Amino acid sequence: MAVRRVLATEAGSSEAAYRVLRNRIMTCELAPGQWLTERKCAVELGLGLPPVRTALTRLMQDGLVQSTPPHAFRITPLTVKSVGDLFAIWAVLGPDVAALGTSGADPEQAAELRRLTVEGNALLAGPLDRDRVVRFIDITERLFDLLAVASRNDRLIEVYRSLAGEMWRVLTLILIAAESVDALLAAGVTWDSTFDRGDALTATRIFRDVTAATRASAMAVLGDRPQIDDGVVVPLRR
Repeated sequence: MAVRRVLATEAGSSEAAYRVLRNRIMTCELAPGQWLTERKCAVELGLGLPPVRTALTRLMQDGLVQSTPPHAFRITPLTVKSVGDLFAIWAVLGPDVAALGTSGADPEQAAELRRLTVEGNALLAGPLDRDRVVRFIDITERLFDLLAVASRNDRLIEVYRSLAGEMWRVLTLILIAAESVDALLAAGVTWDSTFDRGDALTATRIFRDVTAATRASAMAVLGDRPQIDDGVVVPLRR
């Protein structure tokens, strides 16, 4: 019984460490290219090494952290080239996630997709401070993960999840710097009814339009930022 309590405590601690570190990475509080150690993270979070090690392993699987032995880690660099490469893959993968998820969603999933879209639109309609951006990204992650699950294609789900962390970090950066989110708002309004109809073709078109607009915003934002010696973009502050 005591062993189970210890394991439950460790699992909860590793989840908490993962969420805190991931949020800091997504908002660039932990900057692209920044170095970390297990011990430093454990001290800052007030946790033991095992849960922090588990959290960092998950962040590596998300593509947000790179391992550099012994026991050192680096926040995955963010460069104009790496973001361009990411969008090139996303433009190929994303339409399938959107199409298969929209057409494959059962009534319960379609209702949840619609609810998440409405909730996301409400956040975008207000002033985009950091808190709203983080909440919007959380909703967007849940929406696309549900689309991936609704596709019922295990390989697609696996590949999507391997890229998702990096993609949502870039979108977070764009939204923190954004002066306008008209393209995302327009897409959300259109997508709202698309889920109810299971309209894969419309979902694909919307996804491609939003991806193109988002890529253009990302290149503009990152192209205007100073870079350090290895090409890592200095993060935005807001």
